[in-house]
Amino acid sequence: MQGYGPVCRGFVVTTLLLVLIATMMPVMAFAEGISSPPQPSQGPGGADYPFAEVVISRVGELPSGAWVFAPEGMSGSERSRAPVVLFLHGFGASGPALYRGWITHLARRGNIVIYPDYQPAGFLVPDQSAFEANMLAGLRQGLDEAQLAPAAIHVVGHSLGGVLGVAYLAASPNVGLPPARSLTVVAPGGCRTCGTTSGFGVPLPENLQPPGNLLVNVVVGSDDALVGDGDALAIWSLLDDVPTGQKRLIEVRTDRYGSPDLIADHLFPQGESMGGGVDALDWYGLWRPLDGLIACSETGTMCDIALGTEESDLFMGHWSDGTQVMLPVPVSEPLSDQYDRHVAHFLMARACVDPVGEG
Repeated sequence: MQGYGPVCRGFVVTTLLLVLIATMMPVMAFAEGISSPPQPSQGPGGADYPFAEVVISRVGELPSGAWVFAPEGMSGSERSRAPVVLFLHGFGASGPALYRGWITHLARRGNIVIYPDYQPAGFLVPDQSAFEANMLAGLRQGLDEAQLAPAAIHVVGHSLGGVLGVAYLAASPNVGLPPARSLTVVAPGGCRTCGTTSGFGVPLPENLQPPGNLLVNVVVGSDDALVGDGDALAIWSLLDDVPTGQKRLIEVRTDRYGSPDLIADHLFPQGESMGGGVDALDWYGLWRPLDGLIACSETGTMCDIALGTEESDLFMGHWSDGTQVMLPVPVSEPLSDQYDRHVAHFLMARACVDPVGEG
C-alpha cells in the first residue's frame, strides 16, 4: 500500500483541482459578462455637450506649429470668454490623433484647445533642447489663429508634455504669454534634471514661483512600468509652495474585475492608442477632474471633484453588476522606492528609441 501513496495523493490533488475549477467556472463566466462603466450621461466627464461639432484648424509648420480645436457655432462673446486649454502631448505624439477623444470632449464642452507640435514627428529626436521654445511658439500662433487674448490658460500635459507643462509655469511670465490658471500633469516622464531620465527630455525649472491662485492635479497610473512615479514626485516637490487645498496627487488604479480590463498604464491617457478606445479611466480618472478643475478656477464650482479626496470626489463609475470601479488613491508618500526601471528608460532614450511607448 505504501507504494501507492504518491499515486493516491496525486489522484486526490488532481480531483480537488478539477472540482475547484468546475466550481469557479460559473464565477469566471459571470465575470466575463460584466462590462465596464459607460461615459457619464451628464456632469463633469459626461456626454451632455452644449456643442455638437468641433472646428479644427492648423497653424504653422512642424515643429513649432499647432492645432486649434474650437466648438462649432460658438458666438463671438462666448469665444472671448471661453477657457483656453494648452494640451501638451507625450514624446512622439506630435499629431493629435491619440488624444482626439479627450480633445473633442474639451472642445464640445466649450473650451478652445491649442495643441502645439513642439517636436519633429516620430521618436528619433536626439536633441530635445528646442522643445520648450517650440511649445511657446506653437501656443502663440494658436492664440493668434483663434484671435484670443486670455488672461490665463489651463495647462494639460501627458508624459513629456507634463514636464513641459511645469516648464511653462516658469517661462510664461518672461515671454508675454498668459499665466496658468490650472495645471494637470498625467504620468509625467522625460525630466532631464530629475535623475530618472538624466540626459533625455526637458529640465524642470530651478526656481519656480507658481501663480498664487494656481490649481494642480497630478495623476499617475498604478501599472505605469515605463516612467513610474519618479518625475511625478519631483514635480510635486517643486510645487511645494502651492497651498495644500489647491493641489492633489492621485494614483489611478488598474481594475480587471470585468471586461474589458481597465489598465492604468503609461498610455491610458491616449484613448485611441493600441487600437483601443476611451474608457472609464479616461472619463472618470482624467476628463472628470479636469472639467472640475477648469470649473473650479473659472467659476468656483466643482472644486471637490477637482481637488477633493473623499470617495464621492474620486468616483470612477460602476461595473454593469453594480460593483464600484476601484477608486484612485490620494498620495502623500512616494509610491515606490524602486527606480531600477528608469535605467532602461535612460538607456533607450540615449539610443534614440522611444522610451515611453508613444507617450
